[in-house]
Amino acid sequence: MATQPGNQIAEWLVAAAPELEPHAAPLEAAAEAALARARAAWPALVVDERDVITAMAGAICETGDPVGALGQLAAEDLYLARACLTGSSEALTAFAAAYATTLRASLRTMGLAADVVDEVANDVQTKLFTGSPPKIATYSGRAALASWLRTVATRMAVDRVRRRDDSSEDEDALAALPDPTDGPELAHFRRAYHADFKAAFEQALASLGVRERNLLRHQFVDNLTMEEIGRIYGVHKTTAFRWLEAARTALSKRTRAAFQQRVQVVSSDLESILRLVQSQIDLSLSRVL
Repeated sequence: MATQPGNQIAEWLVAAAPELEPHAAPLEAAAEAALARARAAWPALVVDERDVITAMAGAICETGDPVGALGQLAAEDLYLARACLTGSSEALTAFAAAYATTLRASLRTMGLAADVVDEVANDVQTKLFTGSPPKIATYSGRAALASWLRTVATRMAVDRVRRRDDSSEDEDALAALPDPTDGPELAHFRRAYHADFKAAFEQALASLGVRERNLLRHQFVDNLTMEEIGRIYGVHKTTAFRWLEAARTALSKRTRAAFQQRVQVVSSDLESILRLVQSQIDLSLSRVL
């Protein structure tokens, strides 16, 4: 549990928002009460309470009634959000336990397929807790965290559906364009085996588990570091690396196997073709995910 800051609270509020100085005394009492509720809600979390007070000040400083506005803040939710910003595994676990079900339920109301719900929920978590700054840093406490999360998730789901539609419309046209870096062998592969490779790759990708697909997306689309990926799952970066390498290996083996089942070539040509298959997997991940 964090230590009680006492009469420092008024100083912290005014330091964060000098315009609050005329209301310092009643604000201090209101902030004390808000912190007490938050500590009771999350007794196991270690939080920099000055950071929480600073966030409170930012949320109320432009209102006509800062004392009343502070009393209306979702202090418990803000406390948890600021704890998550530290990367604390305890805070991230508490967040998941409190909101994972709510998040998925809100996405299911949009009529999304189960795999899309899982992917968007993971995308939301990625956006919330990684980046500079993470999205969770923008949460002010003016609305309940569950309501704020539903808004974030809905917007991301709509954006994802739009991107997927645009991608499906453009994919064949893009694949038909010559790549200036292609040598004769790869250019021939694109012409002769594009459809077979695409089908084999998509079959292999669909066979992976949700976590495996999400790990690959984190690397090839989100460009996250191993530390950032580990933070999402509450594991050390070496564990995240092992998981990611296992996912890549599984995708590679399954793509090659599915491709071999589709394409009949003489054995002397097979190995060189499979090398080309391997060379296209990472590129395809960036496009498909």
